[in-house]
Amino acid sequence: MSLSFQRLGEVHLPEILTWETLCFPGEEWTDKMIQTHLEFHAAFGIGDQNIQCYALVCETPWEIEIFRIATLPNFRKLGLAKQLLEKLFKEFPKKEFFLEVKESNEPAIKLYLSVGFVELERRKKYYPDGSTAVLMKRNPIE
Repeated sequence: MSLSFQRLGEVHLPEILTWETLCFPGEEWTDKMIQTHLEFHAAFGIGDQNIQCYALVCETPWEIEIFRIATLPNFRKLGLAKQLLEKLFKEFPKKEFFLEVKESNEPAIKLYLSVGFVELERRKKYYPDGSTAVLMKRNPIE
């Protein structure tokens, strides 16, 4: 299966809203949040004919922070998130990557460790539900 990697824009706003509802029920970003993100930051997707996995990122001159990365429910456990991360690393080869993930999200933490992220710190009671955030970083490959 040949996957396409693409930058997403405001034209994708309706789809991103749907994806948010499917991937983060009860914690989805609002229309305004996504619209503002797309105006000032970047979004990327990967899939065959349609986007199956997406990421919302913030690019600065020195780093990339991954705010959201998710695979649509019908396409999980196919390695799409890993492929999307690898495409992002190639898109921004000289930048450090940062993200935070809920401590309870063990599959995501395992994925991030497998692609070179390391744990920097834990932030207790960080999320609205009281759960702990794990802050992770990946250095550029020189």
